[in-house]
Amino acid sequence: MSKTLTFKVGRTISASSDAIWQVLGDFGTEHRWTKTLDRCTRDTAIARVGTVRTCTLPKPLMGRTFVREELTEYQPGSALAYRLEGTAGLFASAASRWSIYPGGDGATLVCVEGFFAVGNPVVRIFAWPVVKPMLSRVTGRVIDELAEFVTKGSEHRVSDAVSEQP
Repeated sequence: MSKTLTFKVGRTISASSDAIWQVLGDFGTEHRWTKTLDRCTRDTAIARVGTVRTCTLPKPLMGRTFVREELTEYQPGSALAYRLEGTAGLFASAASRWSIYPGGDGATLVCVEGFFAVGNPVVRIFAWPVVKPMLSRVTGRVIDELAEFVTKGSEHRVSDAVSEQP
C-alpha cells in the first residue's frame, strides 16, 4: 500500500491558457482571487523554483492558521508545484501541482493534484476516505474561484456565492 495518498480535480474554464496563467502563475498573490487565503506574500520579486510564499488562512485548517509553501516546479504557461513546509494535520507532508491544458473553443482545462504522505496506516485506512472528498470539494471550489476571477475580470474579488459542483 502506498505511503503517498493522492487526489486530482479538474475543471474546464472558458478562458485562454494565457489568461489563466497570468493569474495562476503569479505565485504568492492568490489572496486576490480565492477566499481560502486572507493574505499571501512571497520572498522573491518573481515566481521561480525555490520561491516561498507565506499565506494567512481565514480560519484554521489541519491545525494551521498560516502556511509556508515552496515552489518545487515552475513551467511558465503550463504547470507549477509546491510543497508545504512542515506537517499537514495527520499527514507527514503535503504538496500540490497545478497544470493547465489548452482546450477547444478558447477554453482551458485546469487540473490540481494533491499529494499527502502518511506514516500511520490508521490515517490511510480511516481518515483518508473522509479527508479526500473534503479536499476534492475545496479544491474544486478554488478552481471555480479562479475561473470567476479570470472570466469576470481582476478588479473583482470572488463573491461570497460560489456554486458547488456536483
